[in-house]
Amino acid sequence: MNEAEKQNPTPALDEAEVAAYLQAHPDLISRYPAVLEALDVPHDSGNAVSLIERQVAGLRNTNRQLQARFNELVETARDNEQRVVQLNRLAKVLVTVQSAAELVPELAYCLQQHLDVDHIYVGLSGTAGDVEALADGEIHAVADDTPAGKALTNVYRRGKPICGPLSEEQSEALFATRSNDVPALASAAMIPLGTSGVHGALVLASRKGERFVPDMGTLFLELMGELVTVALQRLLGRETLP
Repeated sequence: MNEAEKQNPTPALDEAEVAAYLQAHPDLISRYPAVLEALDVPHDSGNAVSLIERQVAGLRNTNRQLQARFNELVETARDNEQRVVQLNRLAKVLVTVQSAAELVPELAYCLQQHLDVDHIYVGLSGTAGDVEALADGEIHAVADDTPAGKALTNVYRRGKPICGPLSEEQSEALFATRSNDVPALASAAMIPLGTSGVHGALVLASRKGERFVPDMGTLFLELMGELVTVALQRLLGRETLP
């Protein structure tokens, strides 16, 4: 409380004073309609149920539901706005990089800074020697008979982003966490790459188990996959990533 409030405290009002004020200002409700909506004004109808009261109660309930729905829409709009900002940042990175070897670390930095991602993995279908030579080892080879290929089996089959927990085996296959004696990553988003089928994958991994969960929306991840696919096709050619 500041000094002015201490010297001039707001006096407490009693019911008589409120009633007197309303009588002296009969137009108050018309100037402040929200006050009437909040008041509980019973309709004297004896033992019968007042239709007016039921209508008013129903309207108030509808108003509360509409307000709650409006708040949800506002929150969704804010989330979507944030997604657009994040996609714009990502697009700027992908447009400005000059080589595939530069793309992966720049992409990783962007995602770590703005999307709470700890590590990323970029893999393309092919043999280890051919793929890893494309980007100085920044892009990994994915083959069916390799640990990485087995870890990415579901996203290759589904062709859509998959979110959820990351097993220790998958964490080791994609990020060599056990080999480097670091804690396994707990959750991940696996995003397919390619325009005519799945010919690679982008994996976003987090130490937090709740960061990527199965029931989260994937539209943003799909758009991210399309942007990364186009960037890799520009840098490596469509024959490398059809």
